[in-house]
Amino acid sequence: MLPIRTMWTGVLVASLAAARAEGSSLAPPPESTQEPAEELTPTPPPPRTGWGIQGLPLINYNSDEGLGYGARLLVVDSGDGTIRPYRYAFIAQFFQTTVGVAIHRLALDAPRFLDSPWRVVLDVALLNDRFSPYYGPPEDTHYVPSFNTCDDRDALKSDPNVCSGNPDFRGARYYSFDQRTFPSVMLNVRRPLNGPWQVAVGYRFRLTELRTRYAVDDLGQARDSLLEEDVRAGRVSGLTADHLGGVSLFRTAEVTASLLLDLRDNEPAPVRGMFHELAVRGAASVTGSAFNYFGVTANLRFYHPLGTDRLVAALRLFADVMGGDVPFPQLTSFGGVEWRETMSGIGGVNTARGILKNRLRGQVKALANGELRWKFLSVAPGNQHLDFTLLAFMDVGQAWADLASLEARVPRYTGGGGLRIAWEDNFIVRLDYGVSPQDGTTGFYLDFNHVF
Repeated sequence: MLPIRTMWTGVLVASLAAARAEGSSLAPPPESTQEPAEELTPTPPPPRTGWGIQGLPLINYNSDEGLGYGARLLVVDSGDGTIRPYRYAFIAQFFQTTVGVAIHRLALDAPRFLDSPWRVVLDVALLNDRFSPYYGPPEDTHYVPSFNTCDDRDALKSDPNVCSGNPDFRGARYYSFDQRTFPSVMLNVRRPLNGPWQVAVGYRFRLTELRTRYAVDDLGQARDSLLEEDVRAGRVSGLTADHLGGVSLFRTAEVTASLLLDLRDNEPAPVRGMFHELAVRGAASVTGSAFNYFGVTANLRFYHPLGTDRLVAALRLFADVMGGDVPFPQLTSFGGVEWRETMSGIGGVNTARGILKNRLRGQVKALANGELRWKFLSVAPGNQHLDFTLLAFMDVGQAWADLASLEARVPRYTGGGGLRIAWEDNFIVRLDYGVSPQDGTTGFYLDFNHVF
């Protein structure tokens, strides 16, 4: 799915395109009796001012969620043009995929709220994951393709419990459950402290509906899913037998705080520098949550050129620890203002490419991503600067049920390669292909922005 940060990147891209169009023709110089200079420097177009409306189509694809499509409408107040990228932006988004994922949202971004140094982001969203995957507790996670795979999908419409020619079949939804969050409300307030240091505080409210059963029209089988089997066996943190069969509601409300250090030379595509974040979050009845729990997140990123700016080594180290009465829907979540979506876990487009989405979940999660990026081609057709970058990557991750079960365990790992196409160093299209040797699974991803 599209990352949250793409919302702001989209505004910059649209503004950049408009600025390019406005500055594409130059007025002739005034008449003069003096000798002309050898080279005239074009006058840059005036900054955009006032209100404007911009629209962006949204298209992506990945192996876990299918083809994504939608649109984003932006109403932008550029003010007098001195505040970049804008004074206020109001965003409305419709986005869904062919495999039942939806992200519909309304948002406000104010980089200098009421002319203060604070950047305020308010986001209200509906997050839908109709076939959210579950592969067991972290200490005993497994995936057997024959359990939920049937070549004759049409036959399942009449009887979703039997697949001819596959005696191992347990149901097309054996590894799935239905999860819907509405509303998801996020408020982040962020400001610079001193130099590259920043501080952020926020509030996140989520009301999540969870269903473990599907109707026959959705190819729901009569027998238990893996999630239901594990709940009945007492193997799942945050769920009990009372949550099975109907609709379960989970109300969470977190207060968050972060300290950030940003030394990147270019946020969308860094060549050198680093970005670090230490974040804490807590939920209790006083914050409006039905559950009492806490979380601590460490997010470290490093970027270093290898002899030339066209060859860059990049590394991300990510750890998230939770404790207390953590509800099941939050076992895939990470903290921090830079994280992109709440339903993520380890596996999939933004964490471990080639591992199935949400393959690992738990109160304790660790992730490492390493990339070698080689910018092999730069061109400027029609005065539009394009960079093409090849990369090789390795992603490593592991999860534990809780702090009490923390022990040395062989991590899940993937490897692969990809291509980045960057327009003016701001708008980046990424294509990745990852392979998981341990699971025998692969993943293809077409999305926007670097993973980190």
